[in-house]
Amino acid sequence: MKKIIPLLFLLAILAMGCPQQEPEVQQVEIGFFTPYYLFPEVLKGRVKEVVEINYLAVEQDGAYVKGERLTAAARDSITWTNDIRVIFDENGNLLQCDLIDENDELIDRTKLTVQDDQIIRGEYFRDDTLRRYAKMTYNEAGQLTGIDQFRMPVDTLMWSVLLTSDENGNYLEWQFLNPKNEPTGKYIFTVNQDGRRTGYQYYNAEGEKTFEQEYTYNEKGWLEKQVMRNDEGEEYVSEYRYEYDDMGNWVKVIGTSDLNEPIISERTITYFEE
Repeated sequence: MKKIIPLLFLLAILAMGCPQQEPEVQQVEIGFFTPYYLFPEVLKGRVKEVVEINYLAVEQDGAYVKGERLTAAARDSITWTNDIRVIFDENGNLLQCDLIDENDELIDRTKLTVQDDQIIRGEYFRDDTLRRYAKMTYNEAGQLTGIDQFRMPVDTLMWSVLLTSDENGNYLEWQFLNPKNEPTGKYIFTVNQDGRRTGYQYYNAEGEKTFEQEYTYNEKGWLEKQVMRNDEGEEYVSEYRYEYDDMGNWVKVIGTSDLNEPIISERTITYFEE
């Protein structure tokens, strides 16, 4: 995580006549090991927990308001992320991600083991039973380079993914392999000069592009427009409008799409006390 400049160091700089620098704000990412793995979001502040709940939107007096909570069954036809509960440690490392249904009952849970601020193992539970686990590998620069996922209780390899990054740690490619080490598909990512992901293309085992997305962001850095194209060239667009808390993190979003009825998502964000 980024470090905050110590106060005494700042005073020393001022004594030498140098301009004062603002301390950097800690950030956390909702991305890998959550439903946001393809379009990660960075939240500002010392975030402890995020609970995200999704609702069908109802038009009322020319505006959208919350309707019924989006059910787990409805997601068979509505392409929308699950309700989640995400937990971080005080250093901003992801510790746990729960998928929950419309009654706040647990669907499944991902528990992560962190060592030296790196996730080295992920465990996937359903019905209080360990179903799968993953082991991670890193290069000397601390960049994640591989994930192997195993099925339990037989403890056999299910699949692997090789991750390629640029010098700044931005992912450029994920290559998926079966247990025989044969390629089964890959994601190719694009990033802008700020390192923000601007989209991806997915290719199947035969090297054919079957799906792609493009992302654009608003002035606060949140996903504003999402363009999706399938292998037949059909294009669908989703657009998002936000409300924010005092930290600038979104706590409500209205999403509209060519594919689905509008959805309202709300987040309850808990921060560590200073």
